[in-house]
Amino acid sequence: MKIGIIGAGAIGLLCAYQLKEKHDVTLYVRSEKQYESIKKNGIYYKVHEEKKSRTVKVRYFAEWDGADEVTIVTVKQYQLAPIYEKMEILGSRIKAICFLQNGMSHLEKIMDSNIPNIMIGIVEHGAMKEEEQTVVHTGIGAIKLACVKGQMDEILITLTTANNQAFPFINEPDYVTMMQKKLVVNSIVNSLTSILQVQNGQLLQNTYYFQVMNLLMEEVFEILSITKENRILFRDYCLEVIRNTALNKSSMLKDIEAGRPTEIDAILGYILEEAKKKKVHSPIAATAYFIIKGKERGREECLNA
Repeated sequence: MKIGIIGAGAIGLLCAYQLKEKHDVTLYVRSEKQYESIKKNGIYYKVHEEKKSRTVKVRYFAEWDGADEVTIVTVKQYQLAPIYEKMEILGSRIKAICFLQNGMSHLEKIMDSNIPNIMIGIVEHGAMKEEEQTVVHTGIGAIKLACVKGQMDEILITLTTANNQAFPFINEPDYVTMMQKKLVVNSIVNSLTSILQVQNGQLLQNTYYFQVMNLLMEEVFEILSITKENRILFRDYCLEVIRNTALNKSSMLKDIEAGRPTEIDAILGYILEEAKKKKVHSPIAATAYFIIKGKERGREECLNA
């Protein structure tokens, strides 16, 4: 299958490397430095103490024409604007597209587009980019996918029947529940670890952090109108993710440490918008949101000083 991948951050590099094993992959990038590096050296993949490499086709994002059988968008929420612009221009010429972003604020925009076939997904892998073309696979998980528009059965079957144990795809029938579960995890784990500046596991190991996590989780459940039955499932899922990534730093914490923008608007920002619509009190989520926005502002002020 011909697969296009937009974005060469940690997840984009990981997808490109793994999917190249059985598919014709083209990686679309913006940076000239990254383009030249990947074109010359391919992608380096590191797991445990092992390092491998694979060559992939690399092109500039401006050359993307939607002609691949499916295009996987791996950029972060705040980087989607150029994708939306190209979607407006290309329209139904885009055969199929799959979005792998945190948060849920992008769903309305992509559903309103005139692209015929759309999937969304969540990434449960841990990955970290080193240099321009190297990805470190810090935690093996899965990518869960759901069709939200059109006919994606053939693509889903092709992806989910692959026998790569280090990079499985799972078809999820209920995209709302799938996205909400990941949103709860991101709302709790990303925000709190970024504020506390700790690895994920500390949310369970530190008694006081654990109490804060529970308070924020219950507030998020209330805002999202999660039923009592599903709250147990969502909570178990969140705790499982934390245990499986106990030694990892969340993507948001890594963004803050690296001086990059965060996805807080797409995560807790979305939660607060939902709270406003439903007139639900949200003091803990709002506090966490404002602290992280303050960290971003503080960083900007330091850069401009």
